Amino acid sequence: MRRRATRPNVFRGLKRFGVYSTDWKFILIPTGIAYLVPFVLGLWVGYVPLGFPLGLLVFLILLGVFNYLRLSKPAYWLSQKFDAEIDRWAAFRPPLRGDLKPTVWKAPNRK
Repeated sequence: MRRRATRPNVFRGLKRFGVYSTDWKFILIPTGIAYLVPFVLGLWVGYVPLGFPLGLLVFLILLGVFNYLRLSKPAYWLSQKFDAEIDRWAAFRPPLRGDLKPTVWKAPNRK
């Protein structure tokens, strides 16, 4: 049986409106809550339920925040920040991956 050809970018994240598909839950869940809570509480502005403008406002704000974060930060910034925060031994070990030459941080040998 012959192998089926696959595209090289099959596993890249899918973006819609500048937001990755894995991040939409952080936009849609608060939008749904902001949309439904005024209906449950019976809040109306004239003949318009308050849920529609409030849900639309929350959606647009969160969409703007996610697009701003994506455009203003380099790729993988959050995972790198977590890695740096978790690494508690950074102050006690020599620099990694040749950040500095060994002669800079190593004390000279005395006889």
